[in-house]
Amino acid sequence: MYCLTDQEVDFILQDIIDRGIITEDLQYNLLDHICILIEQKLEQGADFKECYFSVIKTFYRFELSEIEEETRFLSSYKHHLVFNKKQFFSLVFAIFIGPFILYNILWIDLNWQSERWDIPREVWGASIAYALWPALIIMVVFLTPEKLEPLIPKQSTIIVGIKPFIKIIPHF
Repeated sequence: MYCLTDQEVDFILQDIIDRGIITEDLQYNLLDHICILIEQKLEQGADFKECYFSVIKTFYRFELSEIEEETRFLSSYKHHLVFNKKQFFSLVFAIFIGPFILYNILWIDLNWQSERWDIPREVWGASIAYALWPALIIMVVFLTPEKLEPLIPKQSTIIVGIKPFIKIIPHF
């Protein structure tokens, strides 16, 4: 296994700093991960810089400073729940429609041997009537196409907490 020299480690650290990573803990965490990957990939006699530049590209989409921004973002919202769009709408569906479904399942479980089958009409009718409006709103907000500027874009992060209660952060 290849072992990096002190000059190569210093080069990596300086490049991380030059690419916009200013948080010292993040610099050293990235340095550690990058050094491990290079040592695993690099063989004796291979070009260090070529290997380094191929490894560093795997850490970001556009720039390495994205990691710094994401770290600051997550540290500022550490007492909040962070969801993507599908997770958020699954939670909203469970909160608003779940009780109606659960009520009907419990009714079936408790009354499946009952002789009176006119009660289901009352139970299911009310459940469908009261669950329909929230279900339609959830579906419209979730299924709005991107070209119509949806309330919650496809590639967005939704933060749920106390202050703010819900924050939508689009990623373009």
